[in-house]
Amino acid sequence: MTTDNNALRVDTIGNLIDPKLKPFIKLPESPSEKPHLIGSKCSSCGEYFFPKRAICPNCLKDEKPEDILLDNKGKLYTYCIVKAAPLGFDAPYAIGYVDIPEGLRIFSPLTECDKGKIKIGMDLELIVDKIREDEAGQAVYGYKFKPVSL
Repeated sequence: MTTDNNALRVDTIGNLIDPKLKPFIKLPESPSEKPHLIGSKCSSCGEYFFPKRAICPNCLKDEKPEDILLDNKGKLYTYCIVKAAPLGFDAPYAIGYVDIPEGLRIFSPLTECDKGKIKIGMDLELIVDKIREDEAGQAVYGYKFKPVSL
């Protein structure tokens, strides 16, 4: 799902998101909104986390960290091209670590970029898109990062 899709597509995609990822993705509610990952922030020590946490592993306070929407833009820290894919994935594909403004490093598939032109430090933005197919051949959606369109 690229950021210019309509609300009907958002409803359809929402039903196809990998159930393990659903608690961590906020889909846009209108065409003008963008998707976000849901992380958490500790109200005691201020640390950010992704995926979201039930307790802060930094200060171990009893208070549950607050769920927050993480920035949907980042910079590519590092990447690799996967040439031998597991079942349900199509090779070759790129995966990488993306640094976001909250100080987190997110592991994610990369998409919509020529694999020969991927550069460390390039600006990326979050999208929701097909990540694989299940055993029945049904598309399963999750989050990915793609190059920022200028």
